Amino acid sequence: MPLTTFHALFVGWRAHIPVALLTAGLNAGCGVHYVVSSAAYQAELLTSGEPVEAVLAGGALSVGEEQRLRLFAEVKAFGARIGLSATHNYDRYAVRWHRRIWNLSAAPPLSLAPRTWWFPIVGKVPYLGFFTDEAVGAWRTRLEGEGQEVHVREVGAYSTLGWFRDPVLPAMLRWNEPRIAETVCHELAHATLWIPGSVSFNESFASVVGEAAGDRFLVEKYGPDSAVVRAARDANHDSDVFTGLLVALARELEAVYGGAGTEPDRLAAKAALLAAFPDRVAAADLRDPESWVRYARAQTWNNARLSQFRTYNTGHAAFLAILDRHHGDLAAFIEDIRARTRGARDPFATLGP
Repeated sequence: MPLTTFHALFVGWRAHIPVALLTAGLNAGCGVHYVVSSAAYQAELLTSGEPVEAVLAGGALSVGEEQRLRLFAEVKAFGARIGLSATHNYDRYAVRWHRRIWNLSAAPPLSLAPRTWWFPIVGKVPYLGFFTDEAVGAWRTRLEGEGQEVHVREVGAYSTLGWFRDPVLPAMLRWNEPRIAETVCHELAHATLWIPGSVSFNESFASVVGEAAGDRFLVEKYGPDSAVVRAARDANHDSDVFTGLLVALARELEAVYGGAGTEPDRLAAKAALLAAFPDRVAAADLRDPESWVRYARAQTWNNARLSQFRTYNTGHAAFLAILDRHHGDLAAFIEDIRARTRGARDPFATLGP
């Protein structure tokens, strides 16, 4: 499943850049109020942190929480050794942060093309982030009133893509070690390479780097035959299988949407494909089938959900083929991707041989 991370969509409240200057370029589909309110919450989040060393010395965390908090620096150091850009992220802990963070995406009923919004610095993006239930609920109502399908999910991590010193959030200390390793490496990948206006490419690239680097971190720490590594690889195997099922589902839906037939006929075909999805999961080659079938049946699947999934999972096989040509050398892989995409209008088109 995609990493539950929200990348900040607005960085214009930096002290030396006036808010009015950056909000002037926003399209009417988003609005100044969203940007200014998001900036205020982001400022609150980024100022809620205290140095990790001070938090650890304070003794307020449990032994398990302390162990997981120390992991962030450990993974960052590993990432720097394998070619990921060093950042000041995760060297603070958000002691005073108690809000929830939401991610919202939208798409039409007969299309997987996501609704997009444009922001300074990062360009066009296919999702919005929110810090209150009321705000995300209002946007859901607004978009559904426009006839859009909407997907809202709570996210457990937050990143400003290296612009600021992102803190560790309290929710992240409930994660296991493989998830922390993959998430930190995913975020370091963004700090290493980010192409403005190409969110899907950036997320898919970072997902590949995060999974590969997270695996290597665990192998280096515990050994290739350790129970920790075996469990993490089983989880990654199941995630890859599930990803493949969603890729196939999206492809079939696109065929329906672009095919002949009346709108009611295409909506009926769509409903049948979505209803059959849990049964496809049940028939798949999964190491932990019960968990994944339960997950598939508990979720609401719609175009907004699938369009967001594709944001994180496009070109996966092509990225892996390039990584394999570099014999798993992540630093060489990243420089190859950087060289391929420099100046490219469509970075995905550069992934061929």
